[in-house]
Amino acid sequence: MKAVVFDGKLHVDDVAAPQRRPGEALIKVSRAGICNTDLEITRGYVQGFKGILGHEFIGIVEAADDKAMIGQRVTTEINCACGKCEFCKQGLGRHCVNRTVLGIVNRDGAFAEYVTVPMENIVEIPSEIADDEALFIEPLAAALEILDQVDISRGKSVLLLGDGKLALLIALVLQTCGSNLLVVGKHVEKLRLLKNLDIDTLLLGDFNKTGFDVVIEATGNPTAFALGLECVKPRGVFVLKSTYGQAFSFNPASVVVNEITMIGSRCGLFYKAIEFILDYNPPLRQFISAQFPLREALRAFEYSQRPETLKVALLMDNT
Repeated sequence: MKAVVFDGKLHVDDVAAPQRRPGEALIKVSRAGICNTDLEITRGYVQGFKGILGHEFIGIVEAADDKAMIGQRVTTEINCACGKCEFCKQGLGRHCVNRTVLGIVNRDGAFAEYVTVPMENIVEIPSEIADDEALFIEPLAAALEILDQVDISRGKSVLLLGDGKLALLIALVLQTCGSNLLVVGKHVEKLRLLKNLDIDTLLLGDFNKTGFDVVIEATGNPTAFALGLECVKPRGVFVLKSTYGQAFSFNPASVVVNEITMIGSRCGLFYKAIEFILDYNPPLRQFISAQFPLREALRAFEYSQRPETLKVALLMDNT
């Protein structure tokens, strides 16, 4: 099969198709989305990564122990847990100490014609959700994870830094909470998508406010970390949604003096993302900037790094 491989260099290659083991499903991938994490891996975010990238995808089950699953349209949770450690026993498999992570940690990903995953990771996609919407289930689940970690109730002041792919999804989620939300970004066209949905926005150059109950940093840019920290009011909450390719330093004095709570936020639960799509019908298709066949994955990666670009999809049926 063809696949997008990173081994220090990104390339599209012919590789052996995965062999399904008992307890796994073989999925024919139909489309997959390029995420900032994929881009950061190519910049060194995961030291020593070698293999097939990709973790946002949908596809059709071709083989499984449960024959009723064959032919079902699915996506999959990306963290493959052991089911035995202390975190797994608490229902926190995404923090399993022995986990592999699809396309990120010790497991080949979904930028390929086929992928295998444990059956317990499979999530069926309701027929009411179109393919272009289903492509956002994984990042939308990550956006919804914030609501499980932080009280963002009606009337709270919330600053969201960023106007990229994940930031826009976070804005859609926070809009449903009744909070006083402000989104600050650098790109007029991206912010206009939110303004058209009655979400308050500002360009970074026009922003000079502080004193927010909650600040969410989702730019992927380390320089926004310092800005976000300055904007949190005493005893406020600073949520980190970015995965940075490189280390950086900061003075934690203000965290101590202002008694700020800092929270890292990563993966979320897929069923909540599916419920959100069904309940709110968010305009997810507007967030797809381009689609490329798998054979043009290198061009897709280049396109996805343009400042104005949102989600870029790889289409496997047209390899």
